[in-house]
Amino acid sequence: MKKILMVFAVMLAICLTVSAVSADDSWSFNFSSSESSNSDGGEMSFENGKLKLQGFEFTIPDGFEQNESATKLAEDATDVEDAKFSVCQFNKDGKDIFVKVFFFNDDNEFTSLKPVDNEVEKTMAGIDGVYDANKYDDNTPTFRFLEDGKIVEVNAPDDDTLNSVLKH
Repeated sequence: MKKILMVFAVMLAICLTVSAVSADDSWSFNFSSSESSNSDGGEMSFENGKLKLQGFEFTIPDGFEQNESATKLAEDATDVEDAKFSVCQFNKDGKDIFVKVFFFNDDNEFTSLKPVDNEVEKTMAGIDGVYDANKYDDNTPTFRFLEDGKIVEVNAPDDDTLNSVLKH
């Protein structure tokens, strides 16, 4: 009986080790070193208030904490065929910041960004894009812009926070 339990314990340890190594090969969520990526093109790091997501850099204001469980890297987008998105969320006192990047893994690129619904063309932090004061019906502003064939979207509690996130 002891031998069976010992064999079972060794096999369990081996299975856990193999699955941990396999998971590390496809998703590397190593937030302590604040660098993450996956084989499908998702890239993210957050350190000292600087967020790098899909090649873009953002400044997260003091006091906002990363909600690591909400981080998604290179997930399939539902609105555009073959598009992917990555998103990070930050919280402080019941207020949220969301930073999203929409992209393609292949040679496709987003080529235009036009205002829709209640959006208006606007420049924030020196970046031309489209702005909606209440895109998600929660009285928070959202700013989207097109750069390097990717669409970047930032949603924040207010315009001042939105501007500070967009500054590098």
